[in-house]
Amino acid sequence: MNESGAKRTVGAAIAVVAALGLMTGCGSDSGDGKADGAKRAGSAGQADGAQQGGGASQEDRAASSDPAAKPLSASALERAALTNGEVKGLEVQKMTDKEVSEGGSAKTGKAACQPMAALMGTRYDPAPKASVHRAYATDLTKAEVGGTGLIRISSYGPGDAERTVRDLREAVTACQGGFPAEDGSGEKSDVKKVTPLDAPKAGDEAVSFSLQDAGKEKAVIKFTVVRTGPQVTVFFGVNIADPAKSEIPAALVDAQVAKVEKATKGAAS
Repeated sequence: MNESGAKRTVGAAIAVVAALGLMTGCGSDSGDGKADGAKRAGSAGQADGAQQGGGASQEDRAASSDPAAKPLSASALERAALTNGEVKGLEVQKMTDKEVSEGGSAKTGKAACQPMAALMGTRYDPAPKASVHRAYATDLTKAEVGGTGLIRISSYGPGDAERTVRDLREAVTACQGGFPAEDGSGEKSDVKKVTPLDAPKAGDEAVSFSLQDAGKEKAVIKFTVVRTGPQVTVFFGVNIADPAKSEIPAALVDAQVAKVEKATKGAAS
């Protein structure tokens, strides 16, 4: 892909995310937004993985408590992230700190939904140790961009990766009727409906769901979260032009998770 195409891929993803109030990040608990040189991210999670067919066995989930499973450094996460050309039909580009804005602390008055509301800001609990980000686009032509989205790969301290997935899964169950929210800038960013989706059989556990935006865009935003030991890979997908076509390509998930799994095993050896 030429330089102009690369800029359009990243630009399209950022424009869509900004329009939906979903500028997400990996800010620390102190709120400085820094983590081993990586600041921000696109993010996500979903329904009860065990009930939706995407969960893992207790034996699999225990894998991350193995001392051999180590959180990856920011540089190791960069090496594990997809590069353009690795997935046919998709444009994938690195996102810099400048290309994803920090968005403050997003909130909802419905406590059970706070893990989801937090995805619309830059403050997470628990906070990742490090994160890297990628933008992707499908059906990219000179005239238009089809589907677009973001990928965040994060490493976590002991138990925090499991907690991240668990909190999001519980929020999906509790918040299917939607919830009022404000993004990190204080703008209204209500969610009309949350729908559990079948999660891929990937990593140690995975969850997926969609949010229906209550704003004028009426967008359907899909999320998939995959845990691989202490690493969590978050996928975001949307199609503003045709919400029914919002998707996260399976080939994208498979390829990215495979690279994270390889990096995690390599760090343990």
